[in-house]
Amino acid sequence: MNKKCKQCLETKDIYDFARTRDSYGKVKYLTLCRACKSANVSKSRKASKHIEIITNQDTVEHAKDAFVDDPRAINEILVGKVVRQPTYVPGDSND
Repeated sequence: MNKKCKQCLETKDIYDFARTRDSYGKVKYLTLCRACKSANVSKSRKASKHIEIITNQDTVEHAKDAFVDDPRAINEILVGKVVRQPTYVPGDSND
């Protein structure tokens, strides 16, 4: 007996498809052949491995003492930023 794979669209022997049993005990064959199913699984494993590598945080970069702020910035937080430019510019359109 032959069956057509939904992914590669090839007609293959029924035994090239994985079998499952439904709730009534009847044997059902999956719609993807074993070769396509294993290719899909390997692609998803590679993708999840790449995602895992990307999501791993660098412990040195995310440490509390990794970034040392400028001492002037600490004063700005406590006091507020002071701008020492005059608000009135002589000889400009303010005359």
